[in-house]
Amino acid sequence: PSFTQQPGNKSFEWAQLNLRQVCFECSGDRHGTIYNFLSEPRLVAAMKLVYRGGEIRCTPNKAYNSRWGCHSGSKTPLNVIVTDQRNNIIYPRTEYLKDLSTLWYAMPGVDESYSNELVFTNFGVPFYLEKHRELRIWCGEDLKNKNDGDNQGRVCVDVYIKYY
Repeated sequence: PSFTQQPGNKSFEWAQLNLRQVCFECSGDRHGTIYNFLSEPRLVAAMKLVYRGGEIRCTPNKAYNSRWGCHSGSKTPLNVIVTDQRNNIIYPRTEYLKDLSTLWYAMPGVDESYSNELVFTNFGVPFYLEKHRELRIWCGEDLKNKNDGDNQGRVCVDVYIKYY
């Protein structure tokens, strides 16, 4: 498939997937849910989560507040996961995941506390997103039900995709 930036090539632009903000927490199986209400199915090559508000953390201590995981000084501070309706992981790509039991990871150029966007890409292997299909946004510890008992907070995002 062709994925070039040309005037009038709408598929190169980010398309907003959500109708209202998507919020998720990091305990209690409280993932965020999005449905594909775009006009037709898409091959999705990238997804962008844009921070709109809130904080999450991996401990009751507010010093660990972050937008995308836990501000703990760890080399793997990110814990936001995108899955399908059966909780199969779509993003991040597996090479970023450093701990498969709790799904902590790092991504180049992303700061867990200050980055306004979390961008996932896989242009070589896009995923098929049917119309009305559900996607979920999780904290990895909550998805795996491991070490999530002391997690706190809530983050809200807008969700955008690039597609073929």
